[in-house]
Amino acid sequence: MSCYFRQNSDTDIAIPKYVESSGVTYYTIKVRVAQVEWLVERRYKDFDELNEKLVEEIAISKKLLPPKKIVGNKNPTFLEERRQKLEKYLRELMVFFRIQLPRVLAEFLEFNKYDIIYLLQDLAKLFIESGEALLSNRKQFHFSALQVYAISERLNLPCPPENIEHRGRFDFSHVLDFCTQLEILKVTPVKDNDSFASDYNAVDVPIGSSNIIPKKLKFNLNAFRNIHTLKFYALPPENILDIGLLKPSLQKICVHNTITTSINQVLLCDNVHKENVTVNSPTKADIALQGPITSSSGSCTNWPKINELNFSGNLLTQIDESVRLVPQLRNLVLEQNRLKTIRNLAELPHLQTLTLSVNLISDCINWHLELGNLITLNLAQNKLKSVKGLRKLLSLVNLDLSCNLIEDVEEVDNIACLPLLETLRLTGNPLASIVDYRSRVLARFHDRASEIVLDSEKGTHKELDTALVLSALHVSFLRKKSQQ
Repeated sequence: MSCYFRQNSDTDIAIPKYVESSGVTYYTIKVRVAQVEWLVERRYKDFDELNEKLVEEIAISKKLLPPKKIVGNKNPTFLEERRQKLEKYLRELMVFFRIQLPRVLAEFLEFNKYDIIYLLQDLAKLFIESGEALLSNRKQFHFSALQVYAISERLNLPCPPENIEHRGRFDFSHVLDFCTQLEILKVTPVKDNDSFASDYNAVDVPIGSSNIIPKKLKFNLNAFRNIHTLKFYALPPENILDIGLLKPSLQKICVHNTITTSINQVLLCDNVHKENVTVNSPTKADIALQGPITSSSGSCTNWPKINELNFSGNLLTQIDESVRLVPQLRNLVLEQNRLKTIRNLAELPHLQTLTLSVNLISDCINWHLELGNLITLNLAQNKLKSVKGLRKLLSLVNLDLSCNLIEDVEEVDNIACLPLLETLRLTGNPLASIVDYRSRVLARFHDRASEIVLDSEKGTHKELDTALVLSALHVSFLRKKSQQ
């Protein structure tokens, strides 16, 4: 991202070409500030309006701009000559304003889209004029990666002179004040394009007409120290260089549509040695007091208030030991990843809800050893044929097994024995296509059949009557079998 305030000596501007569209001539302006480049298309009419404003506000010479021409203004020779003169005009302006760009010129050249100072001036103006209305809705705001990067970088800059930062409605303090009042922060590669938030390839797409790549923007979140919810879409968590100030207050983290393969990429996002970190198990005192947990290197602390993690839509292949850093976790959403099994959840004693739908799980052997106090478990759209490993999840109340590969009604016996189970989803399994499917499943719950909500509906009187008969026959069959 550019910073004209510090890089004005390494700035260049050119008009390499002009293009015609629907009978209108546009001049392509190429702006370069250090390594950052972007393109802007303007008509001669735009140049004329710019010049009039500069003459009025700054009192520059009106003769700097090449004059209008009514006849022959579509002639290629004339257009080429005008292109050269317009380029000279802009370069003279940049020399004249080499320390500070007037707002009208900054907006004309779109510095307010790609330059730290001028982009933040736009944000400051927005927040001073509409901040109260924006904060009235849950104190939530959606920033682009470029905006968050600009805020982070501005905190590291020396304070620009007042005539550059425009005290008043463009003051950076308005941005900081707004950020400190936020409770929910959402960050995506760009704004005004929802498809970018759902596509992890968006981080490799240049922003606008510039050469700025979202994936390369590294920033800290120190300006947002009071948020309790962080939502990250399509951006690598490693883009966060420092998240330490958020750890005492953050309660929920959402990371969606990224190429993240391991949870430590999120929970240890600002630790450059995360792959070599061994996280110590929390003691009962740590959990009870919500105290810090240190890594083997002594530099890693836990997240004492995190109660929900939502990592749906990523490329997770494992649940690594970094989950120990969230000992107060109650809700874990790992939907639509590439998980084949679960690990390291036994040390999350407060975990109540686990969502593992749309993964690659084909067995669930001895899951009670990992999920002792679980209330809700979602395993929809996996590859399960047997659910024997769930038979000891005695605290389970809600279970979703829809769209798996369960064929045999006898598999239901493994979950019918769960004393607190109330809701069960089996739709989408081969089992659901058999005759009297609902009655056959409900029959396995025997006296509790009327209490079970199967596939979002309780049994009808007819289904329950049939289930009662089937239950009696099944009990009789088991009794005879045991006598043999």
